[in-house]
Amino acid sequence: MKVQLLVSDACDPCDQAEKVWRGVAAELELDFSVVNLDRLEGRQLAERLQLQTIPALVVDGVLVAIGVQSAEEARALVSLAPLRQYP
Repeated sequence: MKVQLLVSDACDPCDQAEKVWRGVAAELELDFSVVNLDRLEGRQLAERLQLQTIPALVVDGVLVAIGVQSAEEARALVSLAPLRQYP
């Protein structure tokens, strides 16, 4: 499952969203990345999705949430992802 969090350096709530999603990504087997709108990749993704607000969450190329989620809400959004297995 590919999870992208779109953020910007000028966005205060984005820091909180990133903290939540990094924690959830550490628990689950997610292909997680933070995509900054200040970079070309971020601008292109935002344009493709016609985003007007961040932070924004994209799962497998589909916009699924806007704003800051709690850890519980984040887990629910990616509930099909398996738990990370540690040796």
